Amino acid sequence: MLTTKGLFKSLLFSVVSLTLVACSSDKEIEVSKPNDGQTLAQYVASQDFSGAVLVAKDGEILLNRGYDYAERANKVENTSETIFRIGSISKQFTTMAVLILEERGLLSLDDTLAMYLNDYPNGDKITLKNLLNMTSGIKNYTEMGSFSSYKNTSLTPLQLIEKFKDAPLEFTPGSKFKYSNSNYVIAGYIIEEVSGKTYAQFIEQEIFQKLSMTNSSYGKDKIGYDKFAQGYSNNKPVGDISMTVPYAAGALVSTVEDLYKWHQGVTNRALISEESTQKMYTVGLNGYALGWNISTNRHNEKFYQHGGGIDGFVSYILRSEDSGYFVAVLANEEEFPSGNLAFNIMSLVDAD
Repeated sequence: MLTTKGLFKSLLFSVVSLTLVACSSDKEIEVSKPNDGQTLAQYVASQDFSGAVLVAKDGEILLNRGYDYAERANKVENTSETIFRIGSISKQFTTMAVLILEERGLLSLDDTLAMYLNDYPNGDKITLKNLLNMTSGIKNYTEMGSFSSYKNTSLTPLQLIEKFKDAPLEFTPGSKFKYSNSNYVIAGYIIEEVSGKTYAQFIEQEIFQKLSMTNSSYGKDKIGYDKFAQGYSNNKPVGDISMTVPYAAGALVSTVEDLYKWHQGVTNRALISEESTQKMYTVGLNGYALGWNISTNRHNEKFYQHGGGIDGFVSYILRSEDSGYFVAVLANEEEFPSGNLAFNIMSLVDAD
């Protein structure tokens, strides 16, 4: 069972702070603790949950199914192949793209922002590593008062950067930790500049295709059709948003099965070397590495995790290369505490 002191603190951080779009609903959903003798399937089925869950251990899938409806009006059921917006889980894919480019000698984590945006204020003091481990001091654009005015507007990466570029730094780069989606918007722009491809193309060709993640992609503005789940807030379907606005900080979509392929690919070093992987896992401030929040359990096994929230959706991924555990929870209800469910599942399957 996971120790609660260290990991519960990390869980609260991830659910509250890794959300791209703040929850606007007053609805509350609680996740109960597992009962004695309750099986994994019984436990998840007992929750007020709309989404999909996949749980695995050492390559064996223990649970893989959908719950409730992907689209309620027509009673389209969620399945293990339903596609959800994953919000800030997108950040680990952005990090992977940067590390792939670094291995190819096209950039370095030590490069400064000024090398790619020569007129960015204090750009000579901010490194790519500062962006990825949330120590840049750049203000979070989704927390700025102007954010709601352009959430439905199609923007280029540079136009999006202009929305926060002139905001004063909140602290000296490298001196503190503060979660900011702006960091990953800039990282996405740099990926495009260095690779000569759009962010969507690079992620698709260099990650999704190579890991056979066939149901993953850069998100579309419209949802609730084909395999795409509709998101809900306060029991109402959320409207369309321009996915150019979450961009490299949170615009990707995936399934629980594809996220399991991602876990296997990262674990098996299918995309980058061991050296680059350890860079990705190097913890900076507040337990945050490059696109991953990292904690340990009572056996001193490392767990890599991240939450994601975007209008109508809440996601969580929790995985360990030491113990072989993997949990993905994708919910199409904005109020659902996906991280709580993921940790309760882990406590149930790792109860020895």
